[in-house]
Amino acid sequence: MTRKMSEGLTVFIPLYNEEAVLKENMLILLEHLKSLPLPFEILLGSNGSEDRTPEIGKELEQAYSHITFFHIALRGPGLAFSQALKRAKYSFLLCLDADLTTDLNFIPRAVASLEKYDAAVGSKQTGNQKRPFVRVLASELFIACTNLLLQMPYRDYSIGAKAYRIEAILPFADKIDRHTFYTQELLFQLRKAG
Repeated sequence: MTRKMSEGLTVFIPLYNEEAVLKENMLILLEHLKSLPLPFEILLGSNGSEDRTPEIGKELEQAYSHITFFHIALRGPGLAFSQALKRAKYSFLLCLDADLTTDLNFIPRAVASLEKYDAAVGSKQTGNQKRPFVRVLASELFIACTNLLLQMPYRDYSIGAKAYRIEAILPFADKIDRHTFYTQELLFQLRKAG
């Protein structure tokens, strides 16, 4: 599957019940992206949200030309990612969490990496973690098991802080898990492909 992409950056934000942070954080992200020297769009993908997320997403889309919103009734960030992949108009696709826990300086670093590589992997471990110890421990165990089983070197497999060259991941689009494991699958397939 090939498709002609314009040079630039599509930022995808998967949403599940994010009404508390959505508007404020998207305005922060929008201002940050405007300071970068490349065309961009923000795709907001609600997957199964039951709060005001869809309403706020539609309002943001109507108010800001760089923002596009879509809603899927079923819960599943992988489903939303698949839709974002189909809708993206730029050659680079970067994923962030709506809470913006990733340092936004990851964005220009990821774009620079995508000039040479098919993927850029950020990590929550490099920022200020405000997660309970049990979640940090569970995350560490998950990462260790994933790396052992799949022979991969990455330090984080969360949805946020990942960037891809769309042309590199399109061949694996049909393997995207509808839940949260699609990041591991994409990174594994990219690494296997060389």
